[in-house]
Amino acid sequence: MNRLATLILASAAVVSMTAAPAAAQATLNSPSVTTEGRASIKVAPDMAWLSVTAESRAAKPADAQSANAQAMDKIRAALRAAGVADAAVKTRSYNVEPQMQYTNGKSTVIGYIAQQSLDVRVDTLANLGKVIDAAGTAATSIGDIRYDTSKRTTLEGDALAMAVKDGVRRADQIAAAAGRSVLSVWHITDQHEPQMVPRPMALMAAAAKSAETTITPAEVEITASVTVTVILK
Repeated sequence: MNRLATLILASAAVVSMTAAPAAAQATLNSPSVTTEGRASIKVAPDMAWLSVTAESRAAKPADAQSANAQAMDKIRAALRAAGVADAAVKTRSYNVEPQMQYTNGKSTVIGYIAQQSLDVRVDTLANLGKVIDAAGTAATSIGDIRYDTSKRTTLEGDALAMAVKDGVRRADQIAAAAGRSVLSVWHITDQHEPQMVPRPMALMAAAAKSAETTITPAEVEITASVTVTVILK
């Protein structure tokens, strides 16, 4: 097992490995077992993302856009004052659309709506409430908090190694139950999936209070899943 584990930990995606000269002669025509290995690591987050939106309405598209640009300038200035770097603020979406009114089955354009959403990265989690309150001074809505960790790359590697070990352990158990043992690891596939899951949080700017908003972060879960095929002897 030690020799197999050493070989397995060197793989991150799709790997073919040989454990001994005899294994080099093995093919998938030999008895084999395919299992899935899984692992999960939960850590406290140290950073977060949130969405900040400003919506403006006017009779003309250009006026709605102008009003929205002014609102976004105020939001960016407030975020900057709260310690958020300009590089940590990115445009998430922008659209201008007609505002419709429906009467007796007929639709009429009564104005235009300009809306822009920003993705805001908060690198110091302790400042999240402060940033939310700052954005709330000019935003129409705030929400879609997504927690993350600055150690994600390292933790993903750790979870992947744990998942491979779990897959080989399962294969060992299956082989033993069948009266056999593992000769070599034939194939490993990394079943990678996107990680950072949004944690919904709706906060309307109009509901902002004088006291600083308190946010209790959820844990970040780093998962890994691999498919392991082994040759039996």
